[in-house]
Amino acid sequence: MKNLRQKYRNIILRDFRTLKNGRVVNYNIGTAAHAPGNIAVLKKYLAPDTKISIWAEAPLSPPLDAMMRRGFPEVPIIAGTLKNGVFSSPELESLVRESDLFLISSGSGMPLKQSMLEYHSLTGRPCGAWAVGFSPQDVPELRIMDFAFYRDSISADEAVKTMKECPPLLGGAPDAVFRFDCADEEGASAFMAEKGLEPGNFICCIPGARYTPRWEFFDTPVRPERLKRNQEREEPDNGPLRGILTEAVRRFGVKALICAEQIPEMRIARETIYEKLPEDVRRASVLLNSFWAPDLALAVYRKSLCVFGIEMHSQVMAVGSGVPAAVFRHSGFGSKSEMWRDIGLGDWLLDIDEPDYARRGLEVVSGILSSYGKALETVRAAVTQIGRAERTAAEAAFFQAEMGP
Repeated sequence: MKNLRQKYRNIILRDFRTLKNGRVVNYNIGTAAHAPGNIAVLKKYLAPDTKISIWAEAPLSPPLDAMMRRGFPEVPIIAGTLKNGVFSSPELESLVRESDLFLISSGSGMPLKQSMLEYHSLTGRPCGAWAVGFSPQDVPELRIMDFAFYRDSISADEAVKTMKECPPLLGGAPDAVFRFDCADEEGASAFMAEKGLEPGNFICCIPGARYTPRWEFFDTPVRPERLKRNQEREEPDNGPLRGILTEAVRRFGVKALICAEQIPEMRIARETIYEKLPEDVRRASVLLNSFWAPDLALAVYRKSLCVFGIEMHSQVMAVGSGVPAAVFRHSGFGSKSEMWRDIGLGDWLLDIDEPDYARRGLEVVSGILSSYGKALETVRAAVTQIGRAERTAAEAAFFQAEMGP
């Protein structure tokens, strides 16, 4: 980064917000991977002596804490709250007062923006967001922010269009989970040996629900209209995945790992996909029957041939590590699925509400497996594009041009 000066040296990364029983829990491996992915981005572009700290909503559960200690033992993780200028701990107060940037981590929108407002009100220091989704509800907060970078082109364009007056620095930045690299290689070796999976000889299938049934895990009321929609669409959405697995196992001689990205989707993986497979295909398939941590998932995805299904961030992890991945989206995805077009993988993105979903899904996965060398070239080009976009955004967000003499 020639002729550029780094603007920030002590950064607070605000993340780890999914709570149950007073702990940050691993409920969705994509959500849990955002903070370590963001740290990887910052460490890639910022000076080695930059201090990066995480402000978490609460102490991390043991699996997440183990992941962070293994991947980033030097990064402090401070849990607590700041409300009406009052800190819940002296450690958090020190963290806030010593920092020079409050950064909202990659994710859907800005769910922790209240902390940002408290931080800005108390310190008056810069605030930003990295690789988030846009919501018009965030406009009041955007007006006090120094920058906001969006993870898909639709969000970035909408933000620019909306913020015509008094805009912060706006732009696009790839989702931080592309850079997530806390792979649990030792755990993956043990997992694969136990399940009879060989590197380079299995595919990963990710089921999905129309609406995340949070009520199945958290103490929240059931939303009847969403439950009804999930029940109506479970088989039409996930049934075609069985056809893809059946074709892949029989035609290409590979095994299949059926694994959920979110805890409630484990039931769908078992009941709607695994248990309904033809007997010969089921014998060649493995069901993830206990939820895994993001670092174990990443290490296993890296050893697979491809990842596909009705989720997003498992595929983001895979592509970031050079593994082909296809996204089967529905309207509930919002604009984040446009990431696939943005990085040149539009041919591996399809809508499951289209009448030819089952046929196209089979074509996409079969095409990857039958022309694997070409698929790897496609992924390498996508990774190159991710790197270019990420560098451009990092230079704009975290650096400024050196002044001449």
